[in-house]
Formats: sequence, C-alpha cells, structure tokens
Amino acid sequence: MVREEEEVAMPEQYDRALLLDEVWAEPMSVVAPRYGLSDVGLKKLCARLQIPTPMRGYWAKVKAGRRIPPKPKLKEFKGDQRHLIKPLAPPVTRTAEPELVDERLQAVMAREQDPKHQITVPVRLTRWHPLVLATRDAFRKSHKDNRGLPLPSGKALDISVSEEQRPRALRIANALLCALEARGYRLVEGNRHIEVEMFGVRLTLSIVEPTTRADYVPTEAEKAAKARGGWSYWPRYTFTPTGRLEVRGDGSYGGLIRDGVRQLVEEQLNKLIVLMATRATELLRFREERARAEEEWQLQRRDALARKAAQEAEQEKVEALRGAAGRWQEAQVIRAYLEVLEHSQASSLQGLSDAQSAYLRWARAKADWLDPLVDAPDALLDEVIRVPH
Repeated sequence: MVREEEEVAMPEQYDRALLLDEVWAEPMSVVAPRYGLSDVGLKKLCARLQIPTPMRGYWAKVKAGRRIPPKPKLKEFKGDQRHLIKPLAPPVTRTAEPELVDERLQAVMAREQDPKHQITVPVRLTRWHPLVLATRDAFRKSHKDNRGLPLPSGKALDISVSEEQRPRALRIANALLCALEARGYRLVEGNRHIEVEMFGVRLTLSIVEPTTRADYVPTEAEKAAKARGGWSYWPRYTFTPTGRLEVRGDGSYGGLIRDGVRQLVEEQLNKLIVLMATRATELLRFREERARAEEEWQLQRRDALARKAAQEAEQEKVEALRGAAGRWQEAQVIRAYLEVLEHSQASSLQGLSDAQSAYLRWARAKADWLDPLVDAPDALLDEVIRVPH
C-alpha cells in the first residue's frame, strides 16, 4: 500500500528588521504579546537575534519630551542561525476567562481600598523622612537635566521638578515613603536612586513634572552677538514646566498617577501602591514560573539521564549476548570441522598420527574455551599481560 507523504511545514524565520522597528516604536510590554512572550522574554529574544533595544528609562524620556537617541541601524546577524527560526508551534492564545488575582496582591488591594489606610499629604510637616531630608539637601548641589530642571546629586530620590513645585514634591515623597515603610516595604539604594522593594522585587520611584516644548527663540543680544561673528550656542528647544506632577513606579511600568482635573497626585497615592504591587507580583510570578520551569527541566533531564544509563546498560547486555552466541556458534563450527577432519585422517591408509591426534585435542580444547556453555579456562589466553613501558 502506498503511504501518502505528509506535508512538512517549512520553518519560518523572524523578521529582524520588523522587530527592530517595533521595539523602537512601542514599549516591550506592548510588542511582546504579538510574539506570545512577556516583556522579559522579548528582551531575551532580541538579545539572541542581536537586535538593539531601548535603554532603561527610554519611554519615560519620550513621555517627558526629553531628547532621545535615534533608532540604531540593524547590523548583520553573526550568531547561531537556529536562533532565527521561529518555534514550529504557534503561541497558545489564552481564553477570555478572567485571570485569578494573586493572593499577595489581593491583600494589598484590600488594605489600600480601606478608608482607614488612606494616605494623606499634610500641608505642613513636623516630621520628615531621612531620605527626603537628604534629597532636599542634595538639591543644593543640583545639576540640570536636558529640560533645564534641577536634579538632586548623589543617591537621593529621583525628583525632576521645577523649583516652584519642589516643596510640594518633597511633601508627596515624604508621605509616600512613610506609608511604604509602614506597610513593610523596604527602601533600598539602587543603581542611581532610591528604590522600593516589594515581595523581593525592586522597583524605581520617581516624581516628575512634565514640560511643554517649543522651538528656542534667541534674544536680541544673542542675535547681535551672532551678527558680529561671535561664538554662541543656541539650544534647539525651550521647555516650560506645566505645574502638574506625575509619580511613576518602575518607569511607568509599575504605575503612573498624575495631576488631573478631578484629582491631584496627593489623592492617588494608595492607587499607586496597588499599581506598584501589581507590577511586583507580576515580576515575582514570572520568576516563580521560571524557577518551576527550571526545576521541571532538571527533573526531565535527570529522568532522561537515568533512562539513557539504563538503555546503555541494556545495550551492553545485548552486545554480551551477541558475543556469547557468536562464540558458541564459532565453537560449534570448529567442533564440526574437527569431526570431519578426524574422520578424513582416520580413514586414510596411514591412520591418525600422534601429531594429528595432539592437534585434534588442542583444537577441541580451544573450542571448549570459546564455548560460553563450557567452563574451560585457558592459562595462556586468559592471562592479562601488561608490557612495561
């Protein structure tokens, strides 16, 4: 019967140029679901495909209207060609069933929704958090960002606001830090600024004042200096503070609250904690799932190694069986040959000579040595001889 050949799907490769455009046009969290991945998984995929991705804080700068580097050019791929091939099985799309909320996050949500735990920001403070005091002092040696807003020096809080909004930003930071510590969250020193540790996950925290951007208009003095041929530098844009504040958790990935028409930032601090806890539990669950996957992989590997060892042991036994059967068959052939040889020599006129009889005895002894069913050791053949070097 002729068996019909099944169609084999040709492996599909990733479009590196398309993926480069996507990750520089939208955040990882937006692009990742198109590939059936988390934002961390997409970051790793880009690394395997040698696709440069935006640096940390890139999208925060985009939202704030800051100057950002241009999209880099895609270089020739020099890695393992197998990394370019997409998985044969398409990513499984989840059903529309509501996802269960993590128990740790449920506890946070219940607390922050309780009116007894409402965070308030007093207009006048009598007790300042040490980190807020350190940040206030750090503004004395501040430097300016590319929008012209002062930034504190050293390991202070990440606050980028105008001088007019600084007192308010410090009060908000004070209330938020005190509330976070009261809830058992740690404040730790990060790479650049103070970070919040939730469920073992570190999240950045920043207070930002957005600005409006306009083309720079030189002054009459600057125009006159240029007309005289003097050297002068004009910035491309001018930035004007809006007077509104934003508080961002983990660069907006962990939550964003901003001044609005109906609510100010001060009234949304509980909401921010919930958003940051949501981000922390998502990252924590990803780590836990990755740890479970690693453990499952290790179990599968150990099981495969055990089965491989059992298979190799079985193969050795089969090879021994084949060898024993071959030796038995060889002994039987030798014995049959010797019977014919003895009969041929005995039927001759001269009969068997002493030498021929001795040869037959020697040959039958070797056949017995070959036969695995006969216990007939041979002193010379069984000896293990080691030649000294």
